[in-house]
Amino acid sequence: MVGVDIGHETVKIASLEHLGKRFRLQGMHLANIPPGSWKIDKIDNVDEIAKTVDEAMRIAKPHSITTRKAMFALPESVIFSATLTMPDLPKDELEKALPFELAERLSINPDDYHIDYEKVSSKCKPIDQATASKLLDADSIKSAKEVPARPSTSNLPQITVFAAATRKTLVNSIVELCEKAHLELSGIDIKPGAIIRSVMPANDQKARIVVDMGVGGTGASVAEGQSLRVTSTVPWGTHTIAQTITAPVPDLRERLAPVFDELVHITKFFENRVCPGLKIEQLIVSGTGAGIPNVAEIIQKETGLPTTLAEPFRNVDTHHFPVPVELTHTFADAIGLAMRSAE
Repeated sequence: MVGVDIGHETVKIASLEHLGKRFRLQGMHLANIPPGSWKIDKIDNVDEIAKTVDEAMRIAKPHSITTRKAMFALPESVIFSATLTMPDLPKDELEKALPFELAERLSINPDDYHIDYEKVSSKCKPIDQATASKLLDADSIKSAKEVPARPSTSNLPQITVFAAATRKTLVNSIVELCEKAHLELSGIDIKPGAIIRSVMPANDQKARIVVDMGVGGTGASVAEGQSLRVTSTVPWGTHTIAQTITAPVPDLRERLAPVFDELVHITKFFENRVCPGLKIEQLIVSGTGAGIPNVAEIIQKETGLPTTLAEPFRNVDTHHFPVPVELTHTFADAIGLAMRSAE
């Protein structure tokens, strides 16, 4: 199986073989693509990206990738998501009710969107709007793609659901890209979900934030264990610093101010409205920005939270293949996609 992650200006691919609790790297490669190809309703430059993916699979290291089954990821910027409390309905009834509930919360037309969901094993439930308003000023959640659920009047047991929606036209672009790259689409994931799968332990329910610092933007997502709870984006990318970052960046704390602001927003939003009583315990930094010298130390000092760099190859046998240091943290999304494919 191969994980394909289309970024702001690169595409990353990784293929894994499942070996019990671990994985073996079959091949990986990073290639340049036209910048800014993601749009809210489609992918631009499909023909060129498809050719790049096809070639990247051929020249991947340590081995070329021959599998044609692929998992793709959607960046946070092109999805709508929410954590909802829903009655514990039979599966078919829940799937009928969810689009209308999500459409009302996010003000979208469900006919234009593909909607998927995950039942979340959670330590907490969203609280009602009146209580939340007393706890948190609305301005502090302005960029979080999350709406707390209203109190249910149903007598049925309640469940927590993380739901995501993306435009059908965008999914059609991915299908078209697969066909032109001679791939078989196995599934579509959310980028932070793929990262979480590759870097977070599966055996606890601790709350963590993944900060995915890309070239064109930064995603900040809260997970409870390996379950997504909140996603958000910041229009700040590493391109604002330099094209290539190998030396310490002067005034890095000031340059990261938009990211710090968002981390404050999403932390308060999660702890006060989504999951009262559960505290964020750790930050994990992935993406191109994870390669900025001292970035974890600066983020930890600013937030007061233990901060580490993503280690997507921790459970991957690389066949002694020397994964380039600059790619160690940036392949978390592609590795996570390949892990889901392998599973």
